[in-house]
Amino acid sequence: MATFSTVLGLKLNAESDPFALADFIQNWGILDASPGIFICTSTSRPSWSTAQAGRLIFMTDQKCLSFWNGSSWNDLRDSAPVFAGGAFINSHVNPGSTAAFNVLTLTTPRTSALAIILTGAYTCANNVTQAGSQWIMFDGVQQQMGGFQETMRFPGTPGDSGSSLGIEAVSLAVIPSIAPGQHTIGLQVQVSGAYHPAIGVTGAKVIGIMSAYSTGNNL
Repeated sequence: MATFSTVLGLKLNAESDPFALADFIQNWGILDASPGIFICTSTSRPSWSTAQAGRLIFMTDQKCLSFWNGSSWNDLRDSAPVFAGGAFINSHVNPGSTAAFNVLTLTTPRTSALAIILTGAYTCANNVTQAGSQWIMFDGVQQQMGGFQETMRFPGTPGDSGSSLGIEAVSLAVIPSIAPGQHTIGLQVQVSGAYHPAIGVTGAKVIGIMSAYSTGNNL
């Protein structure tokens, strides 16, 4: 009497069963529809039982592998996606004021954790003193690590020619969970009102590192 395999349901004929071409063709059809890595999307992946533990799928919309642990899916990624971008801003921020600038827009297909490294480039006349601060902005919300912002200071020398002095400031931010969809990364600049000159904002560069989200990212 024929039996069936546990994982793919292949028909296993008993030695006493007569050969039937239909059984042979049916088994080949099952094998052809069940490659080593099951191909689907993140919304159409199957729900298997404990018997399929260890099987892999490839999700075409998220471009990544996932394995079935017997009760749920666990996504696999060889490395965290890294992206970079920047913007030439070429603007000025006046004393005692704050301005925000968009640097780049990104789209993620899945819930992720995100680390951001942002470098801002600034100029000010070299014969005056001025100070300021910068923050990373994510979706319009100021990000601040450690409870303080990055500061910049132009120590002007009154006898100098007044040509531009350039400096850079680096800010870091980690966002434990961002939702799928489109997001913006920006730069916020605040200039001290204690001195008179404006600060020139040349531009900003961003490096982002994105990884799989888990509740442990909030620790």
